[in-house]
Amino acid sequence: MPASDRSLVVRARTGDAAAFAVLLRRHRPRLVHLCAGILPDPGTAADVAQDAALVAWLQLDRLRDPERFGAWLLGIGRVLCLRTLRATRVELTRDGALPEGADPDTPKARLLAGERSRELAAAIAALPPGQRDAVVLYHLADLPQETVAERLGTAAGAVRTRLHKARTALRARLGEPSKETPMPETAAAVPVRIRDVLRTPARRHVVVLAAADAELPIWIGTPEAEALVAGLQGVELPRPHAHALALSLLRASGRGVSAVRVCRLEEMVFYAEVILDDGSAVDARPSDALVLAVAAGCPIEVARDVLEGTRAAPPDEYTADLARATEGGAALAAELRASLDAGAEELARLRQGT
Repeated sequence: MPASDRSLVVRARTGDAAAFAVLLRRHRPRLVHLCAGILPDPGTAADVAQDAALVAWLQLDRLRDPERFGAWLLGIGRVLCLRTLRATRVELTRDGALPEGADPDTPKARLLAGERSRELAAAIAALPPGQRDAVVLYHLADLPQETVAERLGTAAGAVRTRLHKARTALRARLGEPSKETPMPETAAAVPVRIRDVLRTPARRHVVVLAAADAELPIWIGTPEAEALVAGLQGVELPRPHAHALALSLLRASGRGVSAVRVCRLEEMVFYAEVILDDGSAVDARPSDALVLAVAAGCPIEVARDVLEGTRAAPPDEYTADLARATEGGAALAAELRASLDAGAEELARLRQGT
């Protein structure tokens, strides 16, 4: 007896791709028929049907009644078809291209629009997975960025980064102007630099991030402070530290670090994320993220609300301790070099048996 739609949906929600494939085989003919009845170009209809299947897979947990999977899938297909019609019944880009004032309902216009839609579908399919999923959920499924972030298990800022990079890649692939579109000011992070790494009289370590009009001190541990100082001051370490290993593993897997962002502040605890070159984001401690940024030579950013939130912080023992700090990165680097030299000499003596 064939499995019911309900049981297949339950299995698919646990990540069973084979169960979802059975659902698609069962309902795809009706989906394709629906799309072909709305869209005049067969190729565009097939592409939209494929997009609808992808949206359904990514949004399966939003289906309220698993027994109505077929109707739900058709509903997704209908929405995407209507959106495609609205997009292709307007003037295309210069490379697209309909003459000014041309009737979009002529056979020639529909053919050009269909070709452009296929180009766009192919360009989206060629995006890195993180960017492609963000585009599908945000632009096709019409979900808010916060919801997209929740579905993809990342932060809203990372979704904005993925969409920004995806739009740039799509413009380049489709032959449109490659100028960068700035992100909205409300979503923009503030670029910062590491002004110094300090050690306080209480033997605490702090890294000071400097923006154009503000400074942000973040307290870090001794190992991270030494790794930062080594990277900033060019101290040659005898062996790679853990952060260098993480960066090497990323590069070996074909990924790179494009930026590091201090993204939020909760109960006086800072949180950061490492933005990879495919737009995906990895949660990290600020100290670890900053060491990676120095090793990779990538930009460092701080969310604007984080900077604003720290301006009004009341003074405490840490603030007073920081105000008395006199040992900066240069002094710490000299101390680190002396410690490494002493260790090398001790190792040499042990090897000689003296």
